[in-house]
Order: sequence, then C-alpha cells, then structure tokens
Amino acid sequence: MGSYRVCCCFTRRFKVTEADPPLDVKTAFNDYTDGAIHMTADQLLKFIHENQNGNVSVNGNGVAVTKTDAERIVEQVLHKRHPITSLINRKTFTLEDFHHYLFSFEFNPPIGSQKS
Repeated sequence: MGSYRVCCCFTRRFKVTEADPPLDVKTAFNDYTDGAIHMTADQLLKFIHENQNGNVSVNGNGVAVTKTDAERIVEQVLHKRHPITSLINRKTFTLEDFHHYLFSFEFNPPIGSQKS
C-alpha cells in the first residue's frame, strides 16, 4: 500500500492494485464458465486439457492433470491470493484468480527451451 503526507499532518493511503485481465483472458474465462462469475475445478480442468494439452509444467516436465490436481491448483491459488479463504471454504476462481493462475510463475511457469 502506498502513502504520502499531505500538509505535514495528514497521510493519504492508496491501495496497490493488479492490472485488469486482458481481453483474451476475460474471453477464455467467460467461455469456460458459460458467463458465470466463478470457475470450478472441473471448468479449470477442461481449460487445461483444451489449451495446455492436459499438462502443467513441474520442474520443466509436463505432468498430466487430473480432477484432483485441478482442485489442488484452485486451493493453492486461493490460499496464496486470499489466505482467509481457508475459513470461508470457497473452492472456485474469480476472473482475477484465473488471471493470477495463468500469469503466475509458480502455478503456470513459462515453457522452457526446447532441446534438439
């Protein structure tokens, strides 16, 4: 959170926000959620199978994703972004959570170099 002093006695605070998801991320989210505001683990699994060849990268190796893995991904992203969700027990992504998943090095690392 950023802040600065005004007139030596007042402090103004501003919340640092993330960039809005790009249009293609919004479109993918809407396509896989059928316009709903939350994405389930099943919908994430369908996205992974159709757009990421059913694999996620683990230590540079593609690993096939199962429904249990997709549920674990949802839980990990939610716990990282919203630590209090463990008390709320929400098991679905919002558009912002999906955007974070797609562009997070931890959950979706870039493709490594191809060796010939």
